[in-house]
Amino acid sequence: MPEHMNHARICVALVTVCGKALREILLDKFPVPYIDIYQTILANQAKLVGVRGRPLLNKKQINLVFTDPLGQKTGTVDLFDLTLLYTLIRNVSTVQAPISGWGIDPAESDTSLGASVERIRSYRNCISGHSPDARITHQDFEDYWKKFEDVLHDIEVVFNTKVYSKELERQKRQVISIFDAC
Repeated sequence: MPEHMNHARICVALVTVCGKALREILLDKFPVPYIDIYQTILANQAKLVGVRGRPLLNKKQINLVFTDPLGQKTGTVDLFDLTLLYTLIRNVSTVQAPISGWGIDPAESDTSLGASVERIRSYRNCISGHSPDARITHQDFEDYWKKFEDVLHDIEVVFNTKVYSKELERQKRQVISIFDAC
C-alpha cells in the first residue's frame, strides 16, 4: 500500500508544482501576449504536425486552447496538462531546445530551460505515462523528489525566484504528515 501512496504523492507534486513551472515558462516565453495564442498557433501549424503527418494537438487539446472554433476566445493555461504544455513550449515558444534536442533525455550538465522542460516530460512519462503499475518504492520516491528539486532549482535560476522550491517543500511536509497518519 505505501508504494501506491508514494505514486499518488509524486504524481501530485509532478502535476501541481512542475505543471505550475511549465505554465510560467509557456506564458513567459510565448512570442506574443497569450491572448494572441490562436493566431500564433495558426501561423505555426506546420510545426504542430507530427512526423506521420498527424496533428500534434488532439481534439481535446484544441478545445482547451481554443474555447470556440473561431478562436474568438482562448482557453486558460490553468487547464493545460503537462503534455499540452510541453507540446506548446516545444513548438511555439521561444525556449531553445536542449543540447541533445527535443524528445531526448538531456545530459546532466545541460541546465538550460529547454533541458528542464525535457526532464519534466521525461519524469511524467516514467512516473505516469509509461508506468506498468501505480507503485513507487520509497527509494524511487526519494530519487524522484530530488530530481524535482534539481529541475525546479534550474528553472528558478532562470526566473530568479524561489517559488517552486518553497511549494515543493510545502508539499513534502504535507506528504510526511499524511504518511505518518496512515
